[in-house]
Amino acid sequence: MKKHLIIGGGVAGVTLAWQLIKKGHLVLLLDNKQNKSSTIAAGMINPIVFRRVTKSWRVDEFLPFAIGFYKELEVATGSQFFNSIKIRRFFASEQEKKYWLRKQKEESYKKYLSPEENYKHEFTSTQNNLGSAIVKNAFRVNAQAFMQQTHKLFRTNNCLKHESFDYALFNRDKMMYNGEKYDSVVFCCGTDQDKVPYFNSIEIQHTKGEILTVKAKQMPNEETWNKKGFILPVGADSFKIGATIERNTNNAKVTDHGRKELLNVINGLYSGSYDITEQIAGIRPTVYDRRPVLGEHPKHKSLFIFNGLGTKGYLMAPLLAQEMADFMIDGKALHEEVQLSRFYKNK
Repeated sequence: MKKHLIIGGGVAGVTLAWQLIKKGHLVLLLDNKQNKSSTIAAGMINPIVFRRVTKSWRVDEFLPFAIGFYKELEVATGSQFFNSIKIRRFFASEQEKKYWLRKQKEESYKKYLSPEENYKHEFTSTQNNLGSAIVKNAFRVNAQAFMQQTHKLFRTNNCLKHESFDYALFNRDKMMYNGEKYDSVVFCCGTDQDKVPYFNSIEIQHTKGEILTVKAKQMPNEETWNKKGFILPVGADSFKIGATIERNTNNAKVTDHGRKELLNVINGLYSGSYDITEQIAGIRPTVYDRRPVLGEHPKHKSLFIFNGLGTKGYLMAPLLAQEMADFMIDGKALHEEVQLSRFYKNK
């Protein structure tokens, strides 16, 4: 029975650990409790990219797999963190509206796009005069509950330790860490990737996002509203407002500029009253070509990377984790667009 050491307990590390365990392998997950992006994420699984109204990359594969995966983990953890949502998109331009109306008639889009609705709500902003429609087959993972419950499951089964990876304790040639031998070591380190000496040339970018939480009794709880940002119901008349994008920064502190940008989101969608209850920020790992990075080090065998999931992490992670496990254990080829080798083609 093979044994694997996974560094990083965010959504990448957790999903990969589960897939390896399901294959009957032993896993130790090390997490330093510093990963913020996987925990504070809104966790929305949206099959549509709005600007040109296109399907998210590989969504027809990712979405059904993710649904089964999260339901399976709900059973395994005895908790509930996954549910379907309605996303109402208020059209941002006449061009976007035209894209939507044309594509919602196409067979491959019918399960994701509804026809335009003559929607009225007492507290929608007067700025929303181009109409709206619903994204179908959208979901949400309660990210905080997901991370808490999966970590609890792994701790109970002695598969998780909350500590940092100590390079002084790692013998790469013998594949030993702290006196234990492993068949593989996988780095799922998020924005700490540049600190990993074996993969620090990989161009993992640091992308900061800020989210507000507000209380608003006049806001409808049955829909997520979207236009230049989102208003996501999270229960008890609370809503998450998001999210800002600030590239190439390690500063995870909330900012006045971020708050102003998020207030523009809510005020552009909603004309009722609200109270701000929280502002949070996190830094997620992204890649220049918007594709994750998976693979084995070209020189150091049995050292792997699984990173760069970005804004679509909760959609992509379950299937990519299975593909990563299949690659590690069975040598099955990874999807060409995520392969680590793309960073070494010209070296």
